[in-house]
Amino acid sequence: MGRRLALAVAGVLVLVGCLGLLTAVPAVQRAVSPYAEPTPLPLRLAGSRYDEFTVDLDTGRYAVWATRPTSAPDRERCRVTGPDGRPASLDDPGHLVEWTEVATDDTAWTWTSTVTAPAAGSYRLTCRLDPDAPGQQYAVTREPDRRLTLRLRLARWRGLLVAALPAGLVILGLTLTWRRRAD
Repeated sequence: MGRRLALAVAGVLVLVGCLGLLTAVPAVQRAVSPYAEPTPLPLRLAGSRYDEFTVDLDTGRYAVWATRPTSAPDRERCRVTGPDGRPASLDDPGHLVEWTEVATDDTAWTWTSTVTAPAAGSYRLTCRLDPDAPGQQYAVTREPDRRLTLRLRLARWRGLLVAALPAGLVILGLTLTWRRRAD
């Protein structure tokens, strides 16, 4: 029974590793989502820091991203005021999603909260800057759809998925060698 279990574990690890390798193929990435990353909206800073800014939003849901956050998701990180002066609804994204922005020399962003814009207009965001993260910035994008979210999560876990392949091959090799010696 032990050999069968080892072979099953090895098979699963090899399969997971092959799937990890597939996630690196550009054609597969485009099949998951044609968009490689979210597109940041233009922000108007109130000062020289990213702790207060305005952004023009249409009706819909938007993601608030932060560089180097100490914790995420974190809907308490920012406060949003709508064009009518009322607070806008903020929600947690529900899961950790990160994205590395290639255009800015690999800036790492973490989706911290989701804002719902009930009406089009200028929204004011006041966000907490972490003292342990000098130069911290914020970005606002349309809320990523499920396909883009899956692509971003696969990119984050790709290394671990690919690492399962050699682990599975080692277990498979040891199990087959052990079987031959036992016979």
